[in-house]
This record gives sequence, C-alpha cells and structure tokens, in this order.
Amino acid sequence: MSSSRKPRKHPYLHLSQASGWNAWHTLTSVVLAVAIAAAIIATQGWGGRTAAIGAVLIVAVGMILYRVRRSLEQLVGHVVHVKHSAICAERHYIDVLRRVIKCVEARDKYMIGHSERVGRLTRSLAERLAFSPAECDTLQIAAQLHDIGMVAIPEHILTDAARIGADGFRAVKKHSEIGFEVLEPLESLREMLPAVRYHHERMNGTGYPAGLAGEDIPLSARILAVADAYDAMTHDRPHRSGMTAAVAVAELRRCSPAGYDPRCVEALSKIMCLPEGSEVHEVYAGVR
Repeated sequence: MSSSRKPRKHPYLHLSQASGWNAWHTLTSVVLAVAIAAAIIATQGWGGRTAAIGAVLIVAVGMILYRVRRSLEQLVGHVVHVKHSAICAERHYIDVLRRVIKCVEARDKYMIGHSERVGRLTRSLAERLAFSPAECDTLQIAAQLHDIGMVAIPEHILTDAARIGADGFRAVKKHSEIGFEVLEPLESLREMLPAVRYHHERMNGTGYPAGLAGEDIPLSARILAVADAYDAMTHDRPHRSGMTAAVAVAELRRCSPAGYDPRCVEALSKIMCLPEGSEVHEVYAGVR
C-alpha cells in the first residue's frame, strides 16, 4: 500500500492514556499543594486557625485527586473490558459466518473450498502489492467471506448456473451488496469491506453493483476480483473443466485492462511463477 496512508487510530487510545494518572501523580499534586499553601502561610504570617483551615483544604484536595484517579482507573478498566468483549464477539461472529459459507458452498459441489482458496490467494496478492501485514490479515478474512451474500440466492439458481436467465442473474448480482450489509457491523473488517461490495466491478465500468471504473474501484476489490476469477477458472464447473494456471492467467491478461487491473494480474503471474517463455510451475499451495 502507499506509504502516505495514515495509520488507523485505536478508538479507545485516548482513554487508555488516562491510566497514566496514577498514585505518583496524585502524591506529587498533594505535595505541590502543601508546598504552595506553606509558602502562602509563611509570607502572609497567618495565624494557627488559618493554617488549620489551609491544612483541611489541602487534605480535601488530596482526597478529591485520589478519587479522580480511582474513577479514571475504573473507567479505563471498563473500557478495556468492553473492547475485549467486542473483539471476542466479532471473532465468534466471523467464525459463524465461515460455517455459513461452508454450508452455502455445500449446496454446489463445484464451489466447495472456493472461499478459503480465494482468501489465501487474495492475501498473497496483497502481500505482493505491498499491503501491510495487518491489512493482509483483514483482507484475507474479508475475501474468505466475500460470498456470504450467496446465502440469499435460491439454491436452484446456484446449481443451474450454466442456464441462468436474466431474472436469475439479477438475483445473483445482489449478493455482493447483501454480503456487505451482513459484514458491515464488523468493526475489525471495516477498512476492507469495500472489497466485498465491489469485487464484481470492472475496470471499464461495466461491472456491478455501482458501475465503478478504473482507480475509483478500491484496490482491495481489484485484488479480490482477480483472485476470485482465477479460482473460478482453474476449477471445474458444470459446463466446463478447470483451466491450467497458464491458461487462466493468459485469459485474465486478455481481459485487462478492460476487465481486470493489469497490476493485479501481473502480481498473480509472478505468484504462479509464470514468466513469459517458461514452463508452468504452480507453486501456490492449495490452489489446485
């Protein structure tokens, strides 16, 4: 990714910094207050009664500062607990969605394992295109779940894709936006969710759901589009046999730059070790 991208700030960072207000700060504040009060008493020549009142005020200030510190510690502890619970809930939700994906793919024997393979290949492409490790992790999960919207597509359409009609195609086209809506509550995936929504956009603007073109398509979506298409090409479908890696990459090149981002296609060719004029060596684990 571009080095100009600003790092994402932790939503609770400013609260966690409040823990810096600890017992040492409280003690320092009390000592400072005592020193100031003592200096005022010494310069003004106040009597014993005034000094006693000053001492009471100092103690009161110290107690208030101590209570403030304790309240801040409790608030930080509560925030950390809530954040931890939210992370655990998101992980559980993602795990459930992975199981749902497997159930959806089980409806069509030709699709079994598709999402896991696309997730791995998408990660490899993202690494090749200089995404950060955290971005690669997030994009891999998003890619694994990119077809979650297929759960809303009638089974007869999925199992008879070779003879899908106009109505069936309109139904299938909805899956990317449905998937986006299902995943939208996941804060941990928010940065890469555009990949799920726009992975069927094409560089010349003929894709769906928004008809985006060129650089208006998020790079994450362009990467996922290539990984998704490659996996579909290299595996059997009801109406054809799977292509070899070399044939699939050649087809993706033929469809670039009108359909696919040439940078992503060339990154794929390097991952597959397909330099021009050389033998094909499929080194990407798990693709076939």
